[in-house]
Amino acid sequence: MGTQGIRAVLFLAVCSTAGLVAPASTVLAAEGLCHHERIARVPLHDDLGFLNIPVQINGHPAGMIVDTGSEGSLLSPEAAERFDVQLDPSVHTVMRGTGGMGRMVPNVILRSLRLGGLETGPVSVPVGDLPGKPVTQPPVEGLVGGDLLSRYDVEFNVAEGWLTFWSVKNGSAACAGPVDWHVIYRAVPLQSAGRRVVVQVLLDGMPLRALVDSGARSRIVSDKAVEKLGVTARTLSADPGGLTSGVDGHQQVYHWHRFHTFQIGQEEEKAPVLTVAPLHDSVDMLLGSDWFAAHRVWISYQTGTLYVMPALKRQAAQKDD
Repeated sequence: MGTQGIRAVLFLAVCSTAGLVAPASTVLAAEGLCHHERIARVPLHDDLGFLNIPVQINGHPAGMIVDTGSEGSLLSPEAAERFDVQLDPSVHTVMRGTGGMGRMVPNVILRSLRLGGLETGPVSVPVGDLPGKPVTQPPVEGLVGGDLLSRYDVEFNVAEGWLTFWSVKNGSAACAGPVDWHVIYRAVPLQSAGRRVVVQVLLDGMPLRALVDSGARSRIVSDKAVEKLGVTARTLSADPGGLTSGVDGHQQVYHWHRFHTFQIGQEEEKAPVLTVAPLHDSVDMLLGSDWFAAHRVWISYQTGTLYVMPALKRQAAQKDD
């Protein structure tokens, strides 16, 4: 599993398409007690662990990484120069990465930011470099973070290549997703961490707080957490690994280590290989894009619930339909 550019991005002090356009539709929830409105469905690409979607920024086609682990969205300096954006003099943002370093960056105003058929602008976003991004056409020019994602319920279907935005008519648990899922799925409680969400997992039987982070390229567990499991620095030194950096530019060492079990909800995985690295955050672990790719994931920001089921291949899903 690749780890170049792994990071969780935390934005502080933020004030405030290319692709297929699906018509808005209203779907009766499985419980029969409320309605979900599908706001937009956007193509979702998995490019070497970077989950990205086509967007339009002030009418210009671009790509953006979908990052549930980031408090806010982000625009690259190159896009800020090309796409006719205006400086937001009233707002600056402190950007922090997994290295724990912080730096102040300017914000700009996007008059229009379209995600498929969903218009999210005008919006103020910070300008900053991405430490790693896929080579795509159109180029990836930033992140879509929690400031925009948390307005909706968001459904990830990496196997079939779709990201769907849902609006729930009320905030009751009975209105929570998922819509039209055909196999058994699990509902797991979420905790709010600003505009990010955290779930409890078990690693070798030990409870950990895991950030649901589609912007991280792998599942990453902190070195401090694994030390409590008896995995020492000396043990890790015998594992393969390398160097990575976050948006703060700070480099740090990571290792790949095999554990006994990993469990979220009722789903248990045997002998998982996870990335171990320092995490300067309030969580013990990141649930990265490799986990998203193996599941169908519905994040209900309104009700604080995570819905998960095993990923279905396109052919299997078509047969089931």
